[in-house]
Amino acid sequence: MKNYLLLCGGVGGAKLALGFSKILPNSNLTIAVNTGDDFNHLGLKICPDLDTVLYTLANQSDLSKGWGRSNESWEMLAALKKLGGETWFQLGDKDLATHIIRTQLLANGKNLSEITQELCDRFGVNANILPMSHEPVETYIQTQNRLLSFQEYFVKFKCDPPVTDFVFKGLDKAVFNPSINLTLFDEIIVCPSNPFVSINPIIQLDGINQYLKSNTHKVSVVSPIVNSKSLKGPTSKIMTELGLDVSVNAIADFYMDYAKTIFVDSLDSHQLHQIHDKGFETHTTPLVMNNLESKIQLAQSIFNYLETK
Repeated sequence: MKNYLLLCGGVGGAKLALGFSKILPNSNLTIAVNTGDDFNHLGLKICPDLDTVLYTLANQSDLSKGWGRSNESWEMLAALKKLGGETWFQLGDKDLATHIIRTQLLANGKNLSEITQELCDRFGVNANILPMSHEPVETYIQTQNRLLSFQEYFVKFKCDPPVTDFVFKGLDKAVFNPSINLTLFDEIIVCPSNPFVSINPIIQLDGINQYLKSNTHKVSVVSPIVNSKSLKGPTSKIMTELGLDVSVNAIADFYMDYAKTIFVDSLDSHQLHQIHDKGFETHTTPLVMNNLESKIQLAQSIFNYLETK
């Protein structure tokens, strides 16, 4: 059996990571998660994508929202609002406990990889979930009128302002997580996460950028676009605002320097010829993951293809 590394953002990536966690031994699977949307809020270290992956694999995510914990309560936020505090970023009571623990452990000198593994242990998750880097990278969205932090854009303004560009502050000083030895992996899978704000911060890091470009035969992309729509989040909206076609073909253009295989939904099979012309191998399989069975089935389909290629 091959060793697999998943490059993962939030909700879409977490779904596929859950599927893979059900079919692969822990020793054959590592999940590297975007930390470009991490930020400090109310004095706490918030890691939205890491937490989404953690909660999903712990079977404690809020499936209706796509983020946060299930069966959440909001007493702290209600009290904060009465006191005139800042409440635009939704922090549930149980979710808050995770951020408090992380912030305390950081203050005690532990790095983000150590903390993430400790949180996995506390949540009963037997998986290698790791941050993309130990150095801070901050994602900003350039809109027509101003530069917004990712969480302002995503949560406060609900992805409404038109996007013109992206800025990753700290990227020049950050390196890919040194505890992830890329040479140990036979296959690297880019999950169906937003390529611009969830995956790009990872693949631009020193330590992985050149490796991917030199080993494209190891890298596969799972399209976040099905039938000209995002599987989740603002990907299709962003693509339109950037003047790109909302298509798997445009996704192939984005990853052309990094990958040689792309997984495509059957609804987009009419684009296979164009994608092949770009030098990609393709595999057609259902990409929509709306329940546990479909998450496992997609992971199994990808696994079966890559094990025999």
